[in-house]
Amino acid sequence: MSQPHLEQRLQEAGHAARAAEARRDEAATGEAWRCYRLIRDAARDPDELLAEGIALSEQAAQLAALDR
Repeated sequence: MSQPHLEQRLQEAGHAARAAEARRDEAATGEAWRCYRLIRDAARDPDELLAEGIALSEQAAQLAALDR
């Protein structure tokens, strides 16, 4: 995805999220910000995303072990 197109999509998603917040529509706000994060993450380095996912999985396993 080209950088200008990505920036435009991010701006549109951010605008939609802020509009939903202004309407106090919690469901639409959550969905709009989720969309924003997905667009932002699509531009990230795949290896960086993988490393972040692995780190989160390790943290989850450690937390689950504490509950036992």
